[in-house]
Amino acid sequence: MPRPGRPVASPASSAAALAPPWAAPVAVAALLVGSLLAALVWHATQLDQVDAWVLRWQEIAYTRAGGIAAIVSGTLTPVVLVTMAAGAALAWLARRRDAVVLALAAAPATLAVEVLLKRLVHRQWPGGPALLFPSGHLAVATAAALTAVLVLRVAPVAPRARLVVAWLAGGFVLVIAVARLVETVHSLTDLVGGGATGLVVTLGAALAITAWSRRCDPGRPPAPR
Repeated sequence: MPRPGRPVASPASSAAALAPPWAAPVAVAALLVGSLLAALVWHATQLDQVDAWVLRWQEIAYTRAGGIAAIVSGTLTPVVLVTMAAGAALAWLARRRDAVVLALAAAPATLAVEVLLKRLVHRQWPGGPALLFPSGHLAVATAAALTAVLVLRVAPVAPRARLVVAWLAGGFVLVIAVARLVETVHSLTDLVGGGATGLVVTLGAALAITAWSRRCDPGRPPAPR
């Protein structure tokens, strides 16, 4: 008999795999995009034509909204921490240990990969010491947003709640991307690379956790399509 006050996962959410059917193709596409961009800006110290053109608009936006953009960027850490804690708690109550692992691991793993990629690609502003590719803010924001969507997908919540969270998550990633552009701390290529990094790490983690869960529990039914 379930404990009072503790939500019980519906059969559909209990049987659903953590990694959705679209996880693998999206992860592969993001990996290809990120790899291509990394090759294009490999050890670069000059902006390509597209980034240079976008930078002109970034500098105009900075003079008008640079301070607001900095405040928006500063919300990343608390939002990610709250998302991790809330996602892990909801997954735990739903008895989805796989989702708990994803909620706690996706963002830190993305941050670690982003730091490694920065050193590997070693892209810099002209004459500046900072390493740029990929954008750490957007990588982690993407990881946190996608994690929230995946956790709610297997949790016993209303479909409308999942839809609202998906829209909020996408909006948050977009707002962070715009803020980093307005701050002129990253080029457009860095942001696309950051988004790709967050997608690859988070979806890759979800796929790995799903494969591990099925190996430990061979009798578990496959995810409904």
